[in-house]
Amino acid sequence: MHRYLKLLRPKQWIKNAFVFAPLFFAHKFAEIHGWYYTTVAALSFLSISCVVYICNDLGDRAEDRLHPTKSLRPLASGLVSAREALVLACIFAVTASVLLSALPFQCSVIAAIYVGLNVCYTFYLKRIAIVDVFFIAFCYVLRVLMGCYALSVIISPWIILTTFLLALFLGFGKRYHEVGIAEYVKYKPNLQQYSREFLDRLITICGGATLITYAIYTAEISRQNGKVEIVYTVAFVAFGLFRYLQSVYVFDEGGEPETIILKDRWQLANIALWLLVTLWILS
Repeated sequence: MHRYLKLLRPKQWIKNAFVFAPLFFAHKFAEIHGWYYTTVAALSFLSISCVVYICNDLGDRAEDRLHPTKSLRPLASGLVSAREALVLACIFAVTASVLLSALPFQCSVIAAIYVGLNVCYTFYLKRIAIVDVFFIAFCYVLRVLMGCYALSVIISPWIILTTFLLALFLGFGKRYHEVGIAEYVKYKPNLQQYSREFLDRLITICGGATLITYAIYTAEISRQNGKVEIVYTVAFVAFGLFRYLQSVYVFDEGGEPETIILKDRWQLANIALWLLVTLWILS
């Protein structure tokens, strides 16, 4: 059972937390039906992403065997057969379809776009530097949009921009780590088009832009609602970005951003404090 669970990449499920962003930023966190629809949307996106993870691992088995950590994935290591993986993918595809039927039609459109983009990514886009990370960032935005359509709300465009730029920041940080693995780079066309100096500049630009767009969002909230205290939450975002930079540049991590966050007690504490303070201010 553990090998099947590992195939589904449970550490990456944290990405689906972005589906819940509209629930908080649209001030719907006190409504039970809001939690219901958002949870269903998050579970549907999780199911779809599991199908995508399985398909990606099937296509990347040969390359993954050359990576120090990806070589341990169930398909690359041979713990799970291709047939077993396909059966599991079908189960999650059916689960996603059932969950989507309980949501507004726009959510199904978002799901279809996500699947279509992943097909393009698997067969072509992943080979193109910069485009590969833009794809990852757009998938984060799709999660936020899924939450918006599930609740039938519109949130500030600054949150969409912050999500996009944050995802670029994390994505380029991941590429920075991967470029340092010489044997892996030989078999990855997109990595051959990067250099650590180039990625260093991209990370700096995206990190700074993320902080600025979030700061503008808090200023917008304080202007509209008079909740000036929300500006103080910029400190939590700044700390999270700086701590991640420390992980990439000092601790030579970054290959799996979600793993960094989950195992770093400072990051977890910072996220928890940001969430609690933000909810207290907006409530």
